[in-house]
Amino acid sequence: MVNLRLAVLALAFALPAAPVCAQGLSSLAPADEYFGHYRLSVLGIANSIRDSGNRIDEGNVGPTLDGPLMFATDAIRAWEKQYPRDPWIARDLFAMQVVYLRVRSPRGLDLARSTEAWLVADYPNTREATDAQIALADATSGDEFRPTGYAVIRSSGEAWERFAALRAPLPPH
Repeated sequence: MVNLRLAVLALAFALPAAPVCAQGLSSLAPADEYFGHYRLSVLGIANSIRDSGNRIDEGNVGPTLDGPLMFATDAIRAWEKQYPRDPWIARDLFAMQVVYLRVRSPRGLDLARSTEAWLVADYPNTREATDAQIALADATSGDEFRPTGYAVIRSSGEAWERFAALRAPLPPH
């Protein structure tokens, strides 16, 4: 009889919390879901952006812009259609904009501008949207395009940080 009472008491405390937990996590894309034509997961998208930045720093610009970053863009668009409130999308868009600014070419600047416009239009009240506007303004202020120094701007985070975030509710922004 005591066990039954404890079970009912535990259930009474657990049930009201269940919808709150489910609602917070329902906006996050699962790590094992794949998006876009090239079937990238949310971790694959973040890794593509990070690795592309490394390749650009090594001077491998052309294939990187037309390959992994375009694949990541396609995957983010598909991800956004299914999970429009996922906060990781804004973080990945900002990371992508920073990588485009490191290209140091008119095409890189155009891609950075379009990524910033996408981020600000779809996620206007996020810290990443504000950071993207500042980064673009800093890169284009004055007479010349100056995309130096953006390697130190906050990135979208490591894969394990993202995995941990999928397992726990995000703190309020």
